[in-house]
Amino acid sequence: MCLTIPAKVVSVKENPSGSPIRNLIVEDFKGRKEVKALMLDDLQAGDWVLYAFDTAMRKIAADDAREILELLESRAGIDISRLKTDFVDILKACHTRSLERREIIRLLETSDPIEMEALYSEANTIRQANLKDFFCIHGIIEFSNHCVRECHYCGLRRDSKDVTRYRMEPQEIVDSVADAVERRGYKLIVLQSGDDVTYTDDMLVEILGEIKKRCRVFIFMSVGERSLDCYKRMKEAGASGALLRFETSNEAIYNAIHPGQSFRQRIELLKGMKEMGYYVASGFLVGLPGQTVEDIADDILFTKSMGVNMVTVGPFVPCKGTPLALHPQGSAEMTLKVTAVSRLLMQRAKIPVTTALETIESEEGRRLGLSSGANSLMFNLTPERYRDDYRIYPNKYHGNEAMWEKYGLSKESLSYKMLEKKMLEAFD
Repeated sequence: MCLTIPAKVVSVKENPSGSPIRNLIVEDFKGRKEVKALMLDDLQAGDWVLYAFDTAMRKIAADDAREILELLESRAGIDISRLKTDFVDILKACHTRSLERREIIRLLETSDPIEMEALYSEANTIRQANLKDFFCIHGIIEFSNHCVRECHYCGLRRDSKDVTRYRMEPQEIVDSVADAVERRGYKLIVLQSGDDVTYTDDMLVEILGEIKKRCRVFIFMSVGERSLDCYKRMKEAGASGALLRFETSNEAIYNAIHPGQSFRQRIELLKGMKEMGYYVASGFLVGLPGQTVEDIADDILFTKSMGVNMVTVGPFVPCKGTPLALHPQGSAEMTLKVTAVSRLLMQRAKIPVTTALETIESEEGRRLGLSSGANSLMFNLTPERYRDDYRIYPNKYHGNEAMWEKYGLSKESLSYKMLEKKMLEAFD
């Protein structure tokens, strides 16, 4: 679903034709604008409304409006006279060309608070210029924590002794998606598991088919390295997107933390998904062992070269019982810089605030991510009895989802069409 934006009504323009659509002048955190009001007859100056894409959807209380505006508040503008010339030149260059590797490294290496604020502010400005007020709320259902892989960073790795395993029954998965759509208003759901081969290709295809019979929803599959034939069949059954990180573009690091797996095989799978017409979500981790700032710059450039539609970047979070349990946690600061630089290079991509960032920064992570160029959130809709057992890393953040949900477009078909339009634009 698309996040709606609170705005205060300045004036109401009556429509002399008697149409139920009226025009409003409203004021939000960016200034005044004109929007259309649908079936809102009792509005007057001073009221607060939620709007999206120039359409006011419903009236809300002033206190509720101020609460969400605080979370969406943009970073303050920066006096560029206080910045070094080379830094300013790079920020200016991103408006006319793609940045070079050395320029990306310069942005990532800065530790100057003023430069970092300028970077975040510029990324947020580019987001606003290209995507307006489009913030997307996704739901994720983690339907199995079984995995055949031995990835060194993951708490769900095959030989982990510190996790209680579970698998949701196919009908339970279908019912959970239907509940999220019909009762809570979600329009996009990610179905995620470990690489769990107990769910055969036929089972996944059948689950997708049953979901599509029940409700109108975009489904993203995050089920690991299945065959291209499996992904083709899932696409035909109704899957719209696929989520699969490449984790790192440094093949040596990839091989070190993914025993028995092939970097090139993963990349070929991602390319195949793209060719099939999937809305592809991919990205990397910040803070892996042996990773340098040069590697991170290469990761950003590699993500761009792949032409992914959604850029997903999060900090490494160590997990007990894994070979990397004692490795230092990835930096929230570097993750925010990567988010911002990714926005400079991939100006129309969807960039979520990842759960890993929220885990190390809590609710503040959402605010910082959204004001540094990100434009989507992922909420955990896994049934409560399973949620704590999906421990890729410990203490996964589950924020105040109900507070955010009430600002989304709930059950209106219009919100589905809005999201569909924005997803199609990603392929332009």
